[in-house]
Amino acid sequence: NTPTYIEQDAAARLEAVPRNKQIGYYSDMYKMEFALPKFNMYKRILAKVLAEKFVVDRAWSEEAAIELGLQVLRDNSETLFNC
Repeated sequence: NTPTYIEQDAAARLEAVPRNKQIGYYSDMYKMEFALPKFNMYKRILAKVLAEKFVVDRAWSEEAAIELGLQVLRDNSETLFNC
């Protein structure tokens, strides 16, 4: 679970999995104190993937990419887990 592999996997998931079925987290976390650093790493990687693969490569607007990022990071969890 290094940033390089997480980036490749995150890009593939964004292409293959419906956007409303994704939860913005990727971790092999086995101790609670790793949660925040792992989440912060995933957020940075997700931002990079959205910028490079969606805004640059697919000519999405920045607003559309941010909307997808928020859906994956926050909205889907709230919907799926009834928060």
